[in-house]
Amino acid sequence: MARYQTEQKRIVLAYMKAHSEEAFTIEELCRKLKEEPEITAVPGKSTVYRIIPKLVEEGLVKRFVRGNSRQFLYQMMCGEHCSRHLHMKCSVCGKLYHMEDTESEALFLQVMKKHHFQLDEGKTVLFGHCEGCSGQKEAGSKGAEDE
Repeated sequence: MARYQTEQKRIVLAYMKAHSEEAFTIEELCRKLKEEPEITAVPGKSTVYRIIPKLVEEGLVKRFVRGNSRQFLYQMMCGEHCSRHLHMKCSVCGKLYHMEDTESEALFLQVMKKHHFQLDEGKTVLFGHCEGCSGQKEAGSKGAEDE
C-alpha cells in the first residue's frame, strides 16, 4: 500500500535524515525547522505533532524517553536495516549506536533460549553511557573524590 506523503512530511523527514545523529523533542524540532533558512514553508507545530507519531508507527523514527523525565525524544532511523539489530543509546550525550547484526542476533538467541522470551528487535534499545561520556563521568568522579 502506497503511503501518502505531504510536503510538510517531506520537510520533516528531510531535516531528520540530515540530522540523524540527533534526537529532538517535537518542540525542539519545530524550533530547529524555523531556524533553517532553506526551509521556506515551515510546517506548523500541530502538523509536526501529527506527523511524528505516524513516522514512529512506520518505523522511520524511534521514540525515547529523555532521562527520567516525561519528555519524548525522536530520532531518525537508518532505514529498513535498523529493525534487524539492537540499538544502544547514550543517556548522557544522546547518541544512538547500532550494534552489529551478528552480535544482536546472538543476544536475541541467548534471551530466547535461556528465558523463552522473544525480543522485538525494532523496538529494543539498550541505554547506558558511551565510551566518551563514561570517560567524562569517571574524570568528574575522580575530581570530586580528590576534594
